[in-house]
Amino acid sequence: MITLEEIESKIKQKLKGHFPAGLVLTEDTPLEDLGMSSLQTAEVVFEIEEDYEIEFDPARAADVKTLGSLVALANDILAEKYPSEEEVPQ
Repeated sequence: MITLEEIESKIKQKLKGHFPAGLVLTEDTPLEDLGMSSLQTAEVVFEIEEDYEIEFDPARAADVKTLGSLVALANDILAEKYPSEEEVPQ
């Protein structure tokens, strides 16, 4: 299962010290508030895909507007691909 904390860590790595001061990440945090370029956002998605051997459907990914919706979509894809949590790549 992918967690908000895992996504937060990936985002902070991409922003390399340019993380907006005072911003507290929650499931409701809009992706646009993170100050990430579209390339940086795509890189976070690609990392999730590689880490978990999944692939985001571009149409479904286009609807992602918040961190919570990104986590939920990733976990939905994981559940579809790996019905038994024991199979999920670590």
